[in-house]
This record gives sequence, C-alpha cells and structure tokens, in this order.
Amino acid sequence: MLPPQSLPTAVSPTLLLAPAVDVFARRAARFRSLAAQHSQGLWLNWLAALSEAQQSLAATPAILAVSTQTDLLAAAPAAVEQLRQLFNANAYGMDGFAVALDESLVLDQARSVVQMAAGSQLLAAAERSHFLIVAAMQVLWAQAARLRVQQPQPAQSEAHEACPCCGSAALGSIIMAGEGKAGLRYLECSLCATRWNAVRARCTLCTQGEVVQYLALEGAHAAVQAETCDCCQGYIKTFMQTKDIAVEPAADDLASLALDVLVGEQGFARGAPNLFLCEAEAA
Repeated sequence: MLPPQSLPTAVSPTLLLAPAVDVFARRAARFRSLAAQHSQGLWLNWLAALSEAQQSLAATPAILAVSTQTDLLAAAPAAVEQLRQLFNANAYGMDGFAVALDESLVLDQARSVVQMAAGSQLLAAAERSHFLIVAAMQVLWAQAARLRVQQPQPAQSEAHEACPCCGSAALGSIIMAGEGKAGLRYLECSLCATRWNAVRARCTLCTQGEVVQYLALEGAHAAVQAETCDCCQGYIKTFMQTKDIAVEPAADDLASLALDVLVGEQGFARGAPNLFLCEAEAA
C-alpha cells in the first residue's frame, strides 16, 4: 500500500482539456516504448501500429469536417474502411485487417461501442473488427471533442463522473506534472480522450473520500497505481506524470494488466473501461 498523497494547491484549475492533436501519435510512441521489454510486446506493437493509423486518419479532411454526434455515426463506415487501409499499409508485417466490413454491421457495432464506453463492461470477445471500429470511433469522437472544448466553458462546474463532452466513462485518472498543472488530477475519457478536472483522494466511482487507498506493483510500472475504494469495492487506475512524464493512460493501462490481477485478488472490481481490453486479458 502506498503512503497518503499530497494534494495540489492550485486554485481554479482548467476544467476541461481537449484531446491533443497528436494524441494518437503520443499513444503509439508509448506503446512502442512499453513493448520493448514487455512479455506482451507483440500485442503492444500491434496496438502501436493501430494508433499510428488512427493519427493518420485524424488528419484527413473527412474527419476534420465532423462536428456533431449525428455526423459521427454517419461517418463511421467510411472512417472504419479508411482506417483499415491505413493500418494495412503501415503494419510493419503484422497481421492486418483482411476484409472490408459491411456498412450496416459497422453502424450496429459503432452504436455498441458508444454504449460500452458509457459503462464499465469489458469487451467480451477480441474480434479484430471490433478493435477497428473502436479505433475509428475514438478518432471521430476526439475530433468532435476538440471542437466542443474550444467553445466557452463555465467558470465553475459541478463534478463530472462521466465525460462532459460525450458522456462516456473515464478510462482512468492522470496526475499532472509541469507548470500550472502540477499535482492536479484529471480523468481521461475512454472514447474521446478529453480530460476533466477531478478532486483527488476521492473515489470517482461512488464519490466517497475517506476510504480511498492506492495499490501498486512493486518494482514495476511505478507510474501506475490502482485507486481502490473500500466503500464500493471498485477501482480505477491513476497514472502519475510525476513518476514518468511520458505515461499515457490508454497505453499504460494495457501494459499493466498484472496490476488488475493483483487488485482483483484483493476483492476490488475494475470500474473503468478500456475499449481495447477483453475479459480474458483482464482475468
């Protein structure tokens, strides 16, 4: 168990942080760095190639023109097909996506991805088509989130348990480093990668504060901790930039599944979805 965390002293922090324009490129670089000495290095490198394809897709005119949720769903089939082609062209010899998907299937699965992102359930089966659709939807929703965060925001807002931009559940939280944000905690959306400010030392699953504790793997993944709650018996992961400035929630989450096993053995249930995480991998 980790010692108590010190709280930040910053006043009036920025409430919302839009997903960075290069969010998928950063994620890809982190996947590759983590893969170098990881037992699941092939899988992490596959995800890195997919993230690189996401970054390429994000820069296309069709994606940059999308701004509403209606547009997002309508754009899903074309985005999935374009992402498939981008991945297959840049997968560095890895297994790609061989078959184009039927448009009606894409729309049905795209809707299910949005519903899954709003909850905490894990992907039941590691079908490659689902990974492709998840990746495309993340690109679409991130673009819409950037446009929304650019709009005027209230000076103060109530605490959000779900993403203020798209309503999805948080993947986890990140403790920031750097001037102006040092020590602040932000939750990161599992779908659009928006970050929103959250009070530290309080369970984000049930809002209780006095029962939060932190668990970590000894000697590995020092920047990744599990924030557990004795009240609801749930946990989310916290990613510490103060311990590793390059930590990236989506990538570091999938590279630290051994922590999920440890925390599960302590009787806590995962309360935050990663849309690339399957039940078999979390077990």
